[in-house]
Amino acid sequence: MRTWIMSRTGTISLTVAITIGAALALLSAIIAQGLSTRTASASLLVLSFIVFGVGGVLYSGRAFLNWRIEETSAHLIWERGCIITAVLAAVLGLALLEDMLRAVGDSFLARSGMVAYLFGAVVVVVAETAYLGKRDWLYPQIVLYVLVAFLAQAAFGAALLQTGLLAGWVGWATVIWNLGWLLVMLIVRPQEVYYPVLHHVAPLIIGIALLTQT
Repeated sequence: MRTWIMSRTGTISLTVAITIGAALALLSAIIAQGLSTRTASASLLVLSFIVFGVGGVLYSGRAFLNWRIEETSAHLIWERGCIITAVLAAVLGLALLEDMLRAVGDSFLARSGMVAYLFGAVVVVVAETAYLGKRDWLYPQIVLYVLVAFLAQAAFGAALLQTGLLAGWVGWATVIWNLGWLLVMLIVRPQEVYYPVLHHVAPLIIGIALLTQT
């Protein structure tokens, strides 16, 4: 059983099943609460983590589980495509969140965070696309994205604290997570800073909070 789960077929099958289950739970929440800016933003933020998870599993199989995959195969396109799609979903979710924060009194922090994150998203999408073509990272662009993404999400956390749109712990968790990991990356791993999962945890927390807190 363990061998099957660790195999490419088993791991992908399990990932698809979990993804479908999460998507159905998300759809159920939207049906129960109705489609609104709040539920749309929450869904996109949660979806960004789910889609990233698929790409993360594909990457883990290629990098750590020794799946026999050629660098030119469709596997790599699906893997990096999921990473790019997750970033785009986060951009849309944060854009809707920025609208909500502006409606309840924030006039600077969320807008600054949105502009910064959009810029970072463009940078990383270009870098990811270039990697698919050349199989080589544009590392200065990656570092720029990591720096901008952490600071942008921290700005959203500060805006949540300022407006009280969600419970205070959500804002504090967002700020601490992003600034904490930014410092860790800069001090401990300055030569290897690109861990995309770190940029989807705070959106997941915010998305779940938007669905569960009224």
